[in-house]
Amino acid sequence: MTEDELLQHVINKIESLNITVKASDEIGVSAFISPVQYWCVYNPKLISVYDMAHEYMHAYYKDDRRLSECDTLSPAEKRANKEAILMLWDWFVQNGGSSDDIIQFCEITGCQYEATQRLITSMCCDMSNKSFRECAIDYISRFDIITRDTLNIYNFLDFYGYHHNAYDEARALLYELCWFELVY
Repeated sequence: MTEDELLQHVINKIESLNITVKASDEIGVSAFISPVQYWCVYNPKLISVYDMAHEYMHAYYKDDRRLSECDTLSPAEKRANKEAILMLWDWFVQNGGSSDDIIQFCEITGCQYEATQRLITSMCCDMSNKSFRECAIDYISRFDIITRDTLNIYNFLDFYGYHHNAYDEARALLYELCWFELVY
């Protein structure tokens, strides 16, 4: 699928929720959506497939308010970001994409590479039979050179789906495995 075909596919999904979608190059942002008032407007010059998928997720979950003008850390925004990537990734895989093609996926959809790479690789990692220690060893083995700067404890926890409450345990274990003090 091309970028334009994907964008139209997402617009069709938004319209299937009985939301009217209009294009306007007069707005200064990529898109606005109001699931409660059943409208969406987007700027065709600024919009990416990811942006529209993000708005679709707000409509799908009927998110009806913002916490502030810049509420990027709200639960609804975090969920919309993650779910948009997952929906687009599912379509990408259905059309022959694989986890080796994350860069191509990001170029087509406009998804942020780091967030996408972390999410997709964590989904592809089989943790069913791995202990916390085995996950730490697996994580460390992914680096050619290990320094204080290459290891990020929060990335490790996110990669394997652990809660951030396990930070101290992860820090101690990574310190033990790498033989140097991790300062964060």
